[in-house]
Amino acid sequence: MIEICLHGSLKRDFGSRFCLHATSPADALNGLFSQISGLRDKIRAGTFLVRLNGKIQNENNIVENFRQPEKTATIHIIPRTAGAGRAGQLIGGVVLAVIGAVAMAYGVPWGSYLVQAGVGLALGGVAQMLSKPPRLDGNSQGQKASRNTAFSNLDNTAAQGQPVPLAYGLVYAGSRVISQGVESRRTSQDDPILNNPTAQNVALNIRKTFVAGVAATAPNGQPYDTDFAHDSVRARNYVATLST
Repeated sequence: MIEICLHGSLKRDFGSRFCLHATSPADALNGLFSQISGLRDKIRAGTFLVRLNGKIQNENNIVENFRQPEKTATIHIIPRTAGAGRAGQLIGGVVLAVIGAVAMAYGVPWGSYLVQAGVGLALGGVAQMLSKPPRLDGNSQGQKASRNTAFSNLDNTAAQGQPVPLAYGLVYAGSRVISQGVESRRTSQDDPILNNPTAQNVALNIRKTFVAGVAATAPNGQPYDTDFAHDSVRARNYVATLST
C-alpha cells in the first residue's frame, strides 16, 4: 500500500490523502494521475517539495527512488512558497527574523544574529519594492544624451548598478563615461599654468576684434531694432585671433 498526501493548493483542489495498491511510487502517482483530472497538469506547472518516506527528493535521485519497488511507502507533495516579483527578499528577511526569534526564545546563542540578518534583508526588500530599478534603452544609443553643448554628448551605456566588463587581450569596444567637466578661471601673470609655453600663448595672445553686426530680419521684411553698442550684442560679434 502506497499512501500519497497532498498539501496546500493541491489538498484544497483534489483532496488530501490517497492510498493505492501499486508496486512502486511511480506507479502509484501514474494511477492517481489517471483517476484525478487536472492533477498531472497542476503538478507539472508548479514547484513542489516531495518527500518519500520522510526523505526530501531532488532532481538527481527522485526518478531512481520512485522506480524502486516498494510494498509500503508514504509520499508527501508540498507546494513551495515563492515570493511575487521583488518581494522575495522581503519574505526571506521576515522568515529569517522569525526563525531567529524562535531560536532566541529557546536560548540558542545564534538566534540574535539571525534576527539582525533577517531585519536587514527585509529592509532591503522594502527598498527594492519602493524604488524603481534602473533600465537601459534597448537601442545602441544607450541612455538619452544630455543637451549640454560643452561636450559632444558621449553616450553613457551603463546605468547605476550595472556590471562593468573587464576585457583581456586586444578588444574593439566603445567607451563608458565615468565623469566629465569643465573648469574655467582667470589667470594672472604669476599663475603656475603660465609656465607652460603653450598655455601662455593661448591664455595671453588671443585677441578679439569686434565687427559690426547685422540686424536680423523680421517676418514682415523689416530689420529688428538692434543696439549694436550694447555689451550683450558686442559679445556675439567679434573675430578671435591667436597672435604668434
